[in-house]
Amino acid sequence: MKSSLKNMVLVLFTITAIAALLVGLVNDMTKEAIAQSRLDAKNAAKFSVLSTTATEASVARDTTRTIGDFAVTVSTVVRNDDGSTVGYAVEAPSITKSGYADRIILMVGFIEKEGEAIINNIEVLSQKETPGLGANMTKEGNSLISSVAGKQAKILKFSVAKEGGSFDALTGSTISSRAYANAVETAYAGYLWATGRLDMSSEAVAAAPTGASMPTDESNEWEPEAQEGDMTNE
Repeated sequence: MKSSLKNMVLVLFTITAIAALLVGLVNDMTKEAIAQSRLDAKNAAKFSVLSTTATEASVARDTTRTIGDFAVTVSTVVRNDDGSTVGYAVEAPSITKSGYADRIILMVGFIEKEGEAIINNIEVLSQKETPGLGANMTKEGNSLISSVAGKQAKILKFSVAKEGGSFDALTGSTISSRAYANAVETAYAGYLWATGRLDMSSEAVAAAPTGASMPTDESNEWEPEAQEGDMTNE
């Protein structure tokens, strides 16, 4: 074939088309596997946040409530040997607080002791925060989880400590930490709703305070999360 601009363009177009086709095929082949992997991780989290396993316990029922564009799912986990309730695993997003990059989704485990809900453990299901900063919320024993694990949910203030809350913020990651606290708050509300302890009457909704103690999302515009080498937003 005689070398010419037309021939080179044709060859380049052919290579690009083949590459695009291959990428599409690989995506179709892996999409289902990725979705299944995420589902498996979510199901495993339902047991781990309650310090049990799928061998010892099972999910008796999943109850989902939709709040606008968001969904909160409460899984009631029971013991396989006697059917007694282990606790409640709640999948919840940060509704009123976005993280630095996106909403944060948590799985929060609540166990009941003497009639009170205790936060047993928390796992991060989805986050796109800055590596080494906000993404540290996925590390075991981080300051966010260690500041609330084992405590009664009803006594917590769902904001960061420097704003009068119960959550010790991750270093340099106030925005991410606010979103994390908000997701835990959403999970607690889901737990109360699923167990019939949340008054959803029109009178209760009308009387509920509209302002939270945490800053509004607008604060994210002027307080960017710290990057490597930058000043922190602490």
